[in-house]
Amino acid sequence: MTGFKSGFVGVLGQANVGKSSFINAILGKKILIVSSKPQSTRNRIKCICNFEDAQMIFVDTPGLHKPQNRLSKYLSSQAYAALEGLDALVYMVEPWSAVSAGDRDALRHLKKFEQPIILLINKIDTIRDDSVQRTMEAYRVLELFQDIWPISCKLGIQMGQALEAIKNVLPEGPRYFTDESSTDRPEEFVIAEFIREKIYELTRAEIPYSCAVDVFEVREREDKRLIEIFANIYVARDSQKGILVGNGGKMIRQIGQRARREIELLLGAHVFLDLQVKVSKDWNEDERLIKKMIGQER
Repeated sequence: MTGFKSGFVGVLGQANVGKSSFINAILGKKILIVSSKPQSTRNRIKCICNFEDAQMIFVDTPGLHKPQNRLSKYLSSQAYAALEGLDALVYMVEPWSAVSAGDRDALRHLKKFEQPIILLINKIDTIRDDSVQRTMEAYRVLELFQDIWPISCKLGIQMGQALEAIKNVLPEGPRYFTDESSTDRPEEFVIAEFIREKIYELTRAEIPYSCAVDVFEVREREDKRLIEIFANIYVARDSQKGILVGNGGKMIRQIGQRARREIELLLGAHVFLDLQVKVSKDWNEDERLIKKMIGQER
């Protein structure tokens, strides 16, 4: 198709800057989990945005951060590994007026890549002074970006202009996925992510980072117009299992109730969700188990 643009776009930035919110907003539905806690994104997930004249495949990556253990070190390496072979990069920051030390370090890594880079300054709806303009100037002098756009994922401010800027740097090409596709991952993966999101919402300290979710069975009960979902939540230590289950099972019930509401919106059907908590000793310190637990190996 002459003039049709398509390509793979990596989305990078520090933890909590709004990468997943940006992609969800473009899709018009929730596929990626959103959390105020860092390191909530663990996998490279392709999200397909279809337009009449373009198909943009956004690759959400784990947030850039200083590694604290073997799991976080692995996630950081995955963020940069995801950039190989992409057609364009989006780097997202917040309007802090200056280039942060973390962003400066990450951008040094990006200099070795040849893809055009679009800078998005998110959360401009939270700013009342000239911090957005100062942020634009601070990043413009780096001479690293093809274009710079201040946006608000929350309010939808200048999202269309940002998309147009991204489309402009993509090559002409085919549709890599069907018009109906929104992600390259199966439903089971998205369901597991929604469950993990609720763990992040409801638990504290090391618990969210010690959990992995495996949805091992999804079956439709036509007689009851119900979808039954069975999942295991793995933790690294016995003490974590007790916290996750909660007194009298209160915590795991809350996780299940909140996750079920999200899953029913995704599937458009009533859902029965069965969650079991199991211990896989120190899985988050074993690279082989890390790859298996977070969905890189199946």
